[in-house]
Formats: sequence, C-alpha cells, structure tokens
Amino acid sequence: MRQVKIFSAAVGKKFGQTTENFGDNLMADLLRNLFSVEPVYVKASQAELIGVGSILDAYYRRYGTRKFPLLRKRPWRKLHVWGSGFLDSATPPLWPQKLEYHAVRGELTRARIAGGKDVALGDPAILLPLIWPRKGAATTKVAIIPHFVTYRNFVDQYGSVLPPHWKIIDLLGDPQAITAEISGAEFVISSSLHGLIVADAYDIPSVWMEPTGKIKGDGYKFADYFSFRGAPIPGPLSFDAILADFDGVAGRCQASVPSALQLDLLVKAFPFR
Repeated sequence: MRQVKIFSAAVGKKFGQTTENFGDNLMADLLRNLFSVEPVYVKASQAELIGVGSILDAYYRRYGTRKFPLLRKRPWRKLHVWGSGFLDSATPPLWPQKLEYHAVRGELTRARIAGGKDVALGDPAILLPLIWPRKGAATTKVAIIPHFVTYRNFVDQYGSVLPPHWKIIDLLGDPQAITAEISGAEFVISSSLHGLIVADAYDIPSVWMEPTGKIKGDGYKFADYFSFRGAPIPGPLSFDAILADFDGVAGRCQASVPSALQLDLLVKAFPFR
C-alpha cells in the first residue's frame, strides 16, 4: 500500500495516539478504502497532502507571516490540496510548500485560490457512502451532533431533557461507528459542519444548531459548504428554539445529496492514484 504524508489538524504524528475529532479523523479511512493509500501523519511543513477539514489557512493561523530560515521554507516541495477549505474569511493559504489544487470544499474557497476555475469541488466526507453504505431503516429519530469542543457543555445542559429516541453523538471516537450513528437517524441537528455534510451524504434532512460554547472560525466554513450544496441549511438556531418548535423546524429542512457526477469528479481529482 502506497504511503502518503498528510497533515490533519487534530491528528498527531502517529494515528490513533490520541482521540481525534471525527472530521479530521476521516482521511485515514477514505484513503485506505478508496485509493489503497496509507496515511503517514506529519507536521504541516512536511506534508504532501491535505484533505478533509478547514485547514487551507492552518499554517498561516499558526505562524502568520513570521520569517523562517531557508530550511523551513520548502517551495521546491508540493503540497497537494484535495477537498480542503478555509476556516476564516480573510486568512490566506500561506504554506512553506508550493500548493497544487485538485479539489476544494466549496465555491467560496475556489474563488480565493489561483486557477480555481479548473478545480473540482466537494468535501471528501461526501464520499463516505461509497465505503460505508447505509444499513437498513433508521434506528434513531433525531441525532444531535454538538461540535466536539462543546460536547460536554451540551450534555450537561440538555442530556436529561431530551425527547424519547433522540440521541447525542460524541464526535471523538471511531469514524465508522459515528458514521453509522448519523446514517441511522431520521433527522440530524448539528453544530458540527461534518455532521451536516454527512447527513446530506446519506440523504438525511438536517438543521444547523448554534454551539453551546465558543468554537473557532467566523462561520465561513459553513457558507463555503453551502456554496457547494447549492442552498443554505436553516440556522444557526439555538437548541431551545429547535426543541420548542421541532416539527416546524424539521418541515423547513431538506437533504441535498451530492450528485453522481460531483462524487465522480472528486474521486478522479485525487492526486495520488
């Protein structure tokens, strides 16, 4: 199996060394199952691929425009971009490597990069049904997906007052098990972007929930995904508002399943085949 050096915001040098966030965690399974590629996680300046996540501006957000010695500047190396996006609306894609774009998350990101018109679109998480098909009928009425940073806040505040057959999903865990929990729901409430993306991938209507605490970013990543999706997902709404008028909220929500052509273009855009 071919090895590729990748950078992921929440994964250490050794995969599985710590409990990773669902979205950042997905690259390993996608690479292995779709392309027979084994990820080797490295620090940002050593990577040759970035994929799932709002990490196009990750190097800049960490180091800014700080001056580095020649050894830290690697313009002779390529960093391939496949499905990544920006976290913030005004941060540049500044890396020591030379960026080569193959796919980005949405239209907003594509408009901010050089040569964007020829770059494919889509967050790689839309490909999950290709490796983990949905199994049978729904087993949960509503899946609630708090952003992993605010998970404990949400459980403490609402865990004891949920209606029957509503389930809170913890995004720190095994990606396949989490995907099965999301795809086994009739409706998704999520403050996590990847909760909303995976809901669309499995044709499950969803609503965008306000986080119960502070998370990084200015909301750009959601707008970017919506630009790919073709329409915004209702929200962000507080969980209290959703709970108070669930039927009314759910009636305004529809899934937007990526087309076969969008999936095909994203797969074909993968640079290490």
